[in-house]
Amino acid sequence: MLVVGPNSTCDVCLECYTNGVNIPHAISCGHVFCQKCLEHLVQNKCPLCRIHFDPLEVRRLHVDRDPNVKATIEEEPAQCPFPTPVADEEAQRLLNEITRIVKEGAKINEIRRVIDECRTYYKSQGDQYTPVRVSCLLLHNLAESQRKLSLQAEDLKALRAERDDIHEHLTAELETVKRDFEQLQRTSQEEREALLVKEKCLRDRYDEMNQSWLWFVSFIAGVYPKILTLPLTVK
Repeated sequence: MLVVGPNSTCDVCLECYTNGVNIPHAISCGHVFCQKCLEHLVQNKCPLCRIHFDPLEVRRLHVDRDPNVKATIEEEPAQCPFPTPVADEEAQRLLNEITRIVKEGAKINEIRRVIDECRTYYKSQGDQYTPVRVSCLLLHNLAESQRKLSLQAEDLKALRAERDDIHEHLTAELETVKRDFEQLQRTSQEEREALLVKEKCLRDRYDEMNQSWLWFVSFIAGVYPKILTLPLTVK
């Protein structure tokens, strides 16, 4: 068995351990408390290190009354300090309901109904530690998980809707930019063609004027010598 010294005290109530009333019990983290303090815990957490522990793994210790005998540590079969009432038909029905919900699933309203029935039951049993209470806590955690998942699903749905709106808005802007770019390309092409037409007209005009100038030069070159040979007469 597990043994503690005769002068050991509970770290919560500071009362000395005894083998009759304040029986010491060790939890999984290694800390030791009396049975009375463990039974009054609201949650299965160590009062010192706040680590969760399994009530089924709590071990009972023995108080050594002989100061000359050194405390030894020997294993003793696990003994839960919390009394477990004998299961009745109502407890079995609730456990079957919880098992069915875990296996098949259920709506949140049905889960809450079963949780309320479980709470009513184990409170009628003196609020003691029972399999119904443990199953109820697990079912409550399941309901909370489903509620959080439902909220996350709604948030995800809202984010997807916002994403779709942004995608639609960006697609519309992209189409507008694409149309403007195509219009600009068409305008540039039309302006380029108009400039080419003007350039051709100017070249044609230049060629025409150049031909006229060449003709004029050749005409002057042919007529000017004849003018020089004409006699000058003075009246």
